[in-house]
Amino acid sequence: MRTVAIGFSLVMITCSWQAVAAESTEVQHDVQRYTVKESTSITGTNFHRDIIKAGAIPLDKRYGQLTSEQKNILKSPYEKMGPADEPPFPSDGLMPILAPLAKLQEKTDFKFKGPLTLYVSVDNAGKATSVSVVDSPDPGIAKVAALALMSQTYKPAVCNGAPCSMQYPFHVDLIGVERMEMHTFNPDLL
Repeated sequence: MRTVAIGFSLVMITCSWQAVAAESTEVQHDVQRYTVKESTSITGTNFHRDIIKAGAIPLDKRYGQLTSEQKNILKSPYEKMGPADEPPFPSDGLMPILAPLAKLQEKTDFKFKGPLTLYVSVDNAGKATSVSVVDSPDPGIAKVAALALMSQTYKPAVCNGAPCSMQYPFHVDLIGVERMEMHTFNPDLL
């Protein structure tokens, strides 16, 4: 019986991770946009709301798996990056960074809403050395994001054919959920 309970718990943890890791896409201005959805649906539906807008880079891809167009999107914020140069990028993709943010967003009843922008300094070996917060709806979620960014290894940037130090800009939009107020039915109003 205990083995069944432990096995069931592991299945539930795995299912929960897969639900948080779910991403959806939409096309805006001929560019695909990726979002993270909530892990549980609204009561009475199978609809999972978007809780994080993550941009135009697939959340589950490593840098080597990105298309040329997606790599160009990553390079676009950098001013003087040559055709052979590359920006740093999280080694395991974006989802290991977004998953803790999504879990916190759900645990706090989706109270965080607004832009979240941080810059991670990545050395030439792909190690995060520091994080600076540029914009955040709350210091607590900025701390979670900073910890998630610092715990990652990165594909180092490439400058003139050699690994180099560079900052990685991380930006998402947190989608807060406004809860509907529940009103009791008053038959006297009829």
